[in-house]
Amino acid sequence: MAGMPERSDVIVIGAGFSGLYAAWLLSREGATVTVLEARRRVGGRIESFRGLPGDPELGGDSILAGYGRLKSAAEAVGVKLVDNEPRRARSRPDLGLFGRMIRRNAWAADPLNPLPEADRASLPGRAYFESVVQRHMPTDMDPTWYSAKNARHDQSVYQFLKGIGWSDAAIELNYETNIPRGTNAHEASMLMWYFLVGWFRTQGDLGNVAFRAIGGNQSIAEALAAALPKPPVLGCPVSTLRQTASAVEVVCEDGRTHRAARVICAVPLPPMRQMRFDPVLSLPKTRAIRTVPSMMITKMIFVPKRAFWDQDGFDPGMWTDTAAGIVRPLRQGESESEVTALMTWARGNLAQQLDTLGPKDAQALVMKEIGRLRPASVGQLEPVAIKSWQADPYAGGAWSVWAPGQAQAFLPALAEPEGRLHFCGEHTALSNRGMEGAMESGERAALEVLSAS
Repeated sequence: MAGMPERSDVIVIGAGFSGLYAAWLLSREGATVTVLEARRRVGGRIESFRGLPGDPELGGDSILAGYGRLKSAAEAVGVKLVDNEPRRARSRPDLGLFGRMIRRNAWAADPLNPLPEADRASLPGRAYFESVVQRHMPTDMDPTWYSAKNARHDQSVYQFLKGIGWSDAAIELNYETNIPRGTNAHEASMLMWYFLVGWFRTQGDLGNVAFRAIGGNQSIAEALAAALPKPPVLGCPVSTLRQTASAVEVVCEDGRTHRAARVICAVPLPPMRQMRFDPVLSLPKTRAIRTVPSMMITKMIFVPKRAFWDQDGFDPGMWTDTAAGIVRPLRQGESESEVTALMTWARGNLAQQLDTLGPKDAQALVMKEIGRLRPASVGQLEPVAIKSWQADPYAGGAWSVWAPGQAQAFLPALAEPEGRLHFCGEHTALSNRGMEGAMESGERAALEVLSAS
């Protein structure tokens, strides 16, 4: 009997927000649920660093106004949220470009500013790019953003920007430096961006907030896991899913076997490439698993020994074209004005390049680049954490990036059940992105299972 597969009504593979939310909803309806998680912790791509005030987020950080499912779930499991937006808004980052610091109010007159005359006062980066997208939003888009009816809008970011008169220098600085989606402007779909800009605008219309969980956002995942009748099985990477007419057998890498009437796969696309499905998945789903890119992000946290920004007169935060990427001050202590840490964000190819150095050398390079721009910081930064999401074997990146044509071809297929297998995760969300997209998809998968029972 010890060698017999463990049986449940439902097996959920993955203990991130999507998997835990699906398991929590199913358990409340009386289903027996087994959650299998490859890591030794729950939370998936939500990971809070517990060694500093405020428990900084190495993964998903801000809970926006329209995150209804996530906010309701946090309240239900007793996790309190606090609005961090007033503290974030205290920072007015300057620029570290072309080997020098540039005050934000001096950018418009800078001789190396490549922006069109009407936009020269806009700071480079995501906010400026999104404002440009908003000005050019199509008026004839089908509300179902991934619909084939919108194919005419599904060009690359590069094609779009060249079409409105941007130079290659402007594209390189304003999109490909600290890139917000993809690795270059050719890879990312404008259809994805039209949806994202509209979605973020809706979030802003609902309220200018950025909630975080007290104890870190990972606390929400931990509380959801604790609310399950049966705790998740940790350290159990799945190797094989074998489906029959009456059940699904799930085999873990260590040989443990579990069986259930239904399985929900809440695994990101890159790790799914290592899993064996028997029978094989449909061609659209298989192609999506193999080809849809995942956003590369490496975050580092540094604790300042003193407020060196008081000496050089620049803001603690900055937006750079160096290995430091984006530097964000964290004000998560008792005082709203105290900078408790600096977090750097490296995105796209820069993140991948830092990974090749190894953690210590990557941190040393980032500190060197900050010091080159701001000599007052030399010797004043202590590295305390680094997280590469693309190097994490159970993540393979931070979120899915839709290349031109992929959302129409793959997104509906990724969300479709196949026999007794159901799928969730932000890459299957149809109406939301980020953490709320994960929750949306977990809810959908749970409802599918309940409807099939």
